[in-house]
Amino acid sequence: MHTAKIRGGVVAMLFVCLLSGFVAGPRFARPLSRRFRHWQGSEAPHTPSGQRMGSLPGLFFWAWERPEDLRFLEKKDAGVAFLAKTIYIPAPNENLRGNSLHIRPRLQPFRVAPSTPLVAVVRIETRAGRQAAAYFFAAARSSSPAHYTAQQRAHAVAEIADLANLPNVRAIQVDFDATVSERAFYSALLSDVREKLPSSVPLSITALASWCIGDAWLEQLPPGTIDEAVPMLFRMGPDAANVAKFLSTGADFPVRACQGSLGVTTDEPLSGAMLGAAPNQAIRATRNKRIYIFAPRAWTQPAAEAVLQEWQP
Repeated sequence: MHTAKIRGGVVAMLFVCLLSGFVAGPRFARPLSRRFRHWQGSEAPHTPSGQRMGSLPGLFFWAWERPEDLRFLEKKDAGVAFLAKTIYIPAPNENLRGNSLHIRPRLQPFRVAPSTPLVAVVRIETRAGRQAAAYFFAAARSSSPAHYTAQQRAHAVAEIADLANLPNVRAIQVDFDATVSERAFYSALLSDVREKLPSSVPLSITALASWCIGDAWLEQLPPGTIDEAVPMLFRMGPDAANVAKFLSTGADFPVRACQGSLGVTTDEPLSGAMLGAAPNQAIRATRNKRIYIFAPRAWTQPAAEAVLQEWQP
């Protein structure tokens, strides 16, 4: 096992060295978007619940909790996935009012052109998620179900589904790094959200890369629950070497919900390196990917234009 870890670390380091020229901003964006094309084939993005995602752009800029002005995307073939609210779900023993939720709406200004397609993102946080290594070493943690209440779940479902009423919101995305003990709760929550959303509104989730490779619990969701799971190929911690090793083979993710999209960042060489492997038959045969791009600072027009230049004629 120790040897395997070392080997995985060497692979990751080689990838970093190959992409050491990648930096945040426009200089990073152009080579990164070129490398996405190695993942593209002739097939349409995977949509397990029909074609709900089919009308959405193939490129989204994530806009997190900070002032963002993305009006320059008007008439561009791109959308914005913006953090709309954060839901903190306390443990039942925290003795808070009704053991319900803390809702933190978006507090920073967010400006887009009226024509820009939007995805409203909901971040879910729990006490389990605040513990050290709760995500990366989830498999080693207790699998006893977390005992969140039916009231908490119903409240969270209502808060999430309500975002579909915001102007120009075309889809909902849930960002929740659920631990093993929280998966039963998360599965039920997603099923309930799907039932409350209009049938035409897609339901997307972010996914730890490990969920898409060797921990296939998403396959146990009832068919049609989610329309995509976005593999998060950054901020991976100890998982990074294993994910880099897997992607270096050119194989697509075995979990079907993860095959239609990718989540990357502008500020990590490893994020670009995992998509920058030399083209081979396996990579050319993969499906088209919807790309979500995160930046650690507010988007500027030059940085966004560098990405768009590679994606639009």
